[in-house]
Amino acid sequence: MIVTGRWFGQLAAGIGLVGLLTLSVGILADAFSRSAFNSPIYGLSDLSEILAPVIVASCFPLALLNRQNITIRFLGRALPSRSGQAVELFGRAMALLVLVGMAWELGRYSLGTIKHAQYTWLLQLPIWPSWALATLIISTCVPIQIQVTWE
Repeated sequence: MIVTGRWFGQLAAGIGLVGLLTLSVGILADAFSRSAFNSPIYGLSDLSEILAPVIVASCFPLALLNRQNITIRFLGRALPSRSGQAVELFGRAMALLVLVGMAWELGRYSLGTIKHAQYTWLLQLPIWPSWALATLIISTCVPIQIQVTWE
């Protein structure tokens, strides 16, 4: 499971990196275009609207696998060993619960973008594919966090 999760985590991180680089190049080109030609790149805000959900979601899988999420361990360290482990387990279980909620709500939102045929403002690009991909990435984090919690 962890090997498959790590492979998916690296794939998601790669997707996020490509999206972030694409957005960065667009922003740099827009800044150059505005300063050199006094003309913005129309549709850049649409690109941001499409890429942002995927970029954010792609950070989750590897962060969960590597246990790089934010933790506050002062209570667990102050307690005896067994109680500290129980606090750590509680924290991981709550992270799992939050991920399940995120996956559920993202799924609902993605279906709503399809149902209501939502498009970007300027270029009229459908936004559902990016939200569906973000939902897929976050949904895949649920089994990853189950494995992390189990360990």
